[in-house]
Amino acid sequence: MVIWIIIGVAVLLLALFYLVKFINIQRAKPHKPKKEKVKKSKIAPKETTIKNVHLTVKSPYMIRKEILFWKYLNLILPKQYICVPKVSIVDLLRPDGDKSIFRLIADKTLDYVIFNENNMSVALVLDIYDKSYGDEMLDEQDPFLHEILSKLGINVISIFVSSDFDRDKCKEKIYSALNINVAQNTQNTENK
Repeated sequence: MVIWIIIGVAVLLLALFYLVKFINIQRAKPHKPKKEKVKKSKIAPKETTIKNVHLTVKSPYMIRKEILFWKYLNLILPKQYICVPKVSIVDLLRPDGDKSIFRLIADKTLDYVIFNENNMSVALVLDIYDKSYGDEMLDEQDPFLHEILSKLGINVISIFVSSDFDRDKCKEKIYSALNINVAQNTQNTENK
């Protein structure tokens, strides 16, 4: 019986020896790197690292609903107005004195700003939102920001933009805020 135990231990040690040898051979072999799946997008993401900061070009800049609404605004606005999407508060306001309040809103971006073409003064700020699930990108602006803009004399209107929106009500709301007669401007655009 002792002989069988010795033979069993010898076979077990021999098996372990070959197992360790096999593992070492597998580690020594150069492995082919796994091919990464290439994204099937039309535009490859652009990225770089500058001074230990990894930068990537944000894509898309605007979601589909924002683009459609911007095109709509360009169609309905009279030629003395220019609509600019995604305007940063830093580009619109300049703090003077204590900057603590400004820091609270400095990272905010306004959805659309309508400027007077003559002097590029702010005529109106449009805040679009959509309460549907999955459209967290189209959220309402901070009420505190609305309050600050209204104290500065900048008119802000919020417009609900779901998958489809009432174009006539939207146009009426924008024209009312800009003090433009809807019927008169409709005739002028039809004559063109």
